[in-house]
Amino acid sequence: MKSTISKISIGLLASMSFCVASAAEKPNSKDLAQEIANPLTTMVIVPIQTEYNDNIGPEDDGTRTTIFVQPIIPIELNEDWNLITRTILPIIQQDDIFPGAGSQSGIGDISESLFFSPTEPTDNGWIMGYGPYVQLDTASDDYLGFDEHGIGGSFIALTVDGPRTYGFLATQYYSAEGSIGDSYSNFFIQPFYDYTTEGAMTIELTSESNYNWNEDQWSIPLTITASQYFEVSGQPILFGGGFKYWLESAPGDPEGLSLNLNLYLLFPK
Repeated sequence: MKSTISKISIGLLASMSFCVASAAEKPNSKDLAQEIANPLTTMVIVPIQTEYNDNIGPEDDGTRTTIFVQPIIPIELNEDWNLITRTILPIIQQDDIFPGAGSQSGIGDISESLFFSPTEPTDNGWIMGYGPYVQLDTASDDYLGFDEHGIGGSFIALTVDGPRTYGFLATQYYSAEGSIGDSYSNFFIQPFYDYTTEGAMTIELTSESNYNWNEDQWSIPLTITASQYFEVSGQPILFGGGFKYWLESAPGDPEGLSLNLNLYLLFPK
């Protein structure tokens, strides 16, 4: 799983938003562009991320294209707490990921994160969220998923300093069938640093890294993306792309440089 991939990916609260503004003030384009950097937003956001990887497998012959659909839906529990749901649905097309594997296409394992988050940041300005993580065995082909359900927990912390938003997301998850963690036990961590310009472009530097405890193996990609805000028929969106370079690859991971495109649909209150 690459929760961003994540980034997921991923992938990552108006009451905990990046800007200090009057409740009656309508967010401007820069505010909305910076909102994509807040995984705990109380704005509904639907990121659709497409990633192309090659140099996969023992002979570096494999290729994979993945579309990650990652709706983020906030729920106001009460005046003190919010619940943010983050779903990741991967749609995959891959070829020759190892000798004799052939081609596969379909959906991968769907993951669901639930973040319980206080509506107020800490005294030093940090926004927190934590809760359960579930990975569902939904892959349409054995080569597209783990072939097991998974469970775990996630924690996220971020802060905003003017145009800058930075923090990290961490998830520990295990196989949930048979002996817990017997098939896999993985730790995912995603530090991120985002800068939003006056022209409503958000530039992000992140690393969606995964550590396999059973194999004692890191996967460490470094990603840089840029996404520009604009509106289409009144619908706020951000569109952009970037590059991912694999600093450390586990067996079966891509190597070298990967490409990605990002589309964010924003639904302000």
